[in-house]
Amino acid sequence: MNATIELLHEIRTDTFRNAAPMPLRQTTKAEWQGLGFQIGGMRCVSAIGEVSEILDMPRVAQLPGVQSWVLGIANVRGTLLPIIDVHSFLGLTPTLPSSMWRVLLVEEGGVAAGLVVEQSLGLQHFAAESFEALEPEGLPDLNAFLRGAYRHGGRVYYQIELAAILRDARFFSVADK
Repeated sequence: MNATIELLHEIRTDTFRNAAPMPLRQTTKAEWQGLGFQIGGMRCVSAIGEVSEILDMPRVAQLPGVQSWVLGIANVRGTLLPIIDVHSFLGLTPTLPSSMWRVLLVEEGGVAAGLVVEQSLGLQHFAAESFEALEPEGLPDLNAFLRGAYRHGGRVYYQIELAAILRDARFFSVADK
């Protein structure tokens, strides 16, 4: 029993001796984290708290007489949610096969919807200082939801406020005209 305690003390001592020092406070950089996804071939990112869940494409029941960007409704654990094709809503064309599509569950002010994107890119980390006011060219429908962009590893990730889509007047104009 005594040898076991001595071994544990040795392990503890070695651990502290070999541990890397904590970075100095002044050398750490502010970081922004978001959920990455792809829309129309563009890398996008939204604040982590905006997306409550990421799903594979659920079974969707089509609705008659609605805009083409409303794919239908889906039962997600007993809750009926509208499933919205973000590409079509923003006037973009998907670039990846539908087998890669994911649904981002977003809620805003008591309204919830599943927003279909081409793929999820997972959690992304950016230096806060890499944020810039940047807009993609030729995509005016996207600009209303765009907050800027982050650069990381030579790539641009456009920050999109997904909850703003659920506040947009067009979102509530679902009847096909």
